[in-house]
Amino acid sequence: MECDETKNPSPREELGLLMSEYAETQKKLKEAKSQRRRQQLKRELNNLKIDLGWTLMDCGKYEEGLALYQLLPWTAHGEAKCNGMARALTQMNCYDEARRLLVAGLKKFPNSCMLWVGLGGLNTSLGDYSEALKCFDKAIQCSSGGSWEARYNKVIVLEQLGSYEEAVEILDDLIEEYPEDPKYLAERGYCTSEMGYPQDALRYFQGAMKFWTNDPNVHTGVSICAGLCHSYFNIGEKRKAMEVAVEGLKRFPDEDPVLYQNVGAAFLEMGWKEEARDVLKKGLGKFPEDEDLKQFFKYLDDDMDDPDGGIKPPILGLMLLTAILQKRVGKR
Repeated sequence: MECDETKNPSPREELGLLMSEYAETQKKLKEAKSQRRRQQLKRELNNLKIDLGWTLMDCGKYEEGLALYQLLPWTAHGEAKCNGMARALTQMNCYDEARRLLVAGLKKFPNSCMLWVGLGGLNTSLGDYSEALKCFDKAIQCSSGGSWEARYNKVIVLEQLGSYEEAVEILDDLIEEYPEDPKYLAERGYCTSEMGYPQDALRYFQGAMKFWTNDPNVHTGVSICAGLCHSYFNIGEKRKAMEVAVEGLKRFPDEDPVLYQNVGAAFLEMGWKEEARDVLKKGLGKFPEDEDLKQFFKYLDDDMDDPDGGIKPPILGLMLLTAILQKRVGKR
């Protein structure tokens, strides 16, 4: 996994830039004398609340993002306010509140692509895939250019349903329209892997990594890393798979607990149970509340305590890698 010098800021870097801009605009507003200037700065501040709130959520800070969206005026920013608050509430597992908000928003903005996508995302989180598909189709109808976000989220649902051929049709269109967007290539790699073509899947993940280095996003990077690792193992290149997993963890040691799972699973695939246990334990030190890490660590501990030897390490490792890939690729 070779990483070139990045051209665009990561979400955390973007968050820092936006927070500085937000603080500076607040300061200007306090110092402004004329009413006209104050009104202009208030408009700028509200637009910054939208961008900053969304970026906070991209970084997992959902309560802080929600608080910013709550400050937006309904009159001028009702649609965006509803969408941002619903996203935060959905991520915070406040599903009933999120649904009430989205339904109310759609009564006022019945042709809002973003709100239909939000309702589809909520239904996806609840496992109601048939309703989610209806929402995403409605969002596509409401958008003049066939919303990429609605189509991408429709792909996620189709993957959950195992409809990989249909998902591939949408992804191929998205890749044609946005050939340098790594998330579509990563999804294509995942579908291709699930369809039983590991060599082709590897090429898609490699292409995704090439473009990801120019516009790094932690979630997409983790998905690509998991996909590359899984693909290399599937074609028998175990050491290359392990190198990818280790390099991913070195790059983002504090970003996502799944990277510790990825390395742990890779070590298991190599037959290194003690090393796998150590890296999972280290991950739990950084992310003590992560349920997947806890489950994998317990799974490994129980397996090591089995007097009959438990599941053979390579089999257990591949099982965990598959689970990681399924969880990481296709999340909003």
